[in-house]
Amino acid sequence: PFDKFDFKKNLDLESFSFEGNQIVVESGNSLWRIARKTMGSGIHYTEIYKNNAKRIKNPDLIYPGQVFNIPNFIKKIYHE
Repeated sequence: PFDKFDFKKNLDLESFSFEGNQIVVESGNSLWRIARKTMGSGIHYTEIYKNNAKRIKNPDLIYPGQVFNIPNFIKKIYHE
């Protein structure tokens, strides 16, 4: 059966190091995980990639010690 505690433990990675609006990549990080932790959803990894295109050659390959700018992100709510 699905154990919510283990799933939450995997989501709450302690390997995030922040310096202002920057993050230092640590072992186990990915752009998706960084976006999920900092911007609320992994799908926003493209925004981190765009803001750091000079530092990231391949968004699937990031390395410990790299420093990325995290864009200011405001969730927009649309009403019909």
